[in-house]
Amino acid sequence: MALGWSQSAQSIPEIDSVEECTAVLEQEIAVLFKHSPTCPVSWMAHREMMQFRSQQPDVPLYLVSVRRRRDVSRFLAENTGIQHESPQVIVFRRGKAVASTSHDGITADAVCGFLTAQTTP
Repeated sequence: MALGWSQSAQSIPEIDSVEECTAVLEQEIAVLFKHSPTCPVSWMAHREMMQFRSQQPDVPLYLVSVRRRRDVSRFLAENTGIQHESPQVIVFRRGKAVASTSHDGITADAVCGFLTAQTTP
């Protein structure tokens, strides 16, 4: 996995192939952030996801660059039934999409709420 724009420990690992995405989805829980580096709304969402990363450093979080990895973005839409949007966050549990949001709905608090809902009976 490429680290993307920054090599810092706070960066979000980037998914580089459909095969890599498939492996990530086998995890107990995974948060995928679909991002376009040329979109101002996506950069605002990126900032929120970095805040989420700092609040929840143990939650597996991955970036899908929709400009560089259209195949992965398409794979996610086809296999989840969730219409592609960018920016977009999809929360997976054991390979099944359990929550998603896009654009202004992407906040650190919203993603934390998705995870809380997944751990509460």
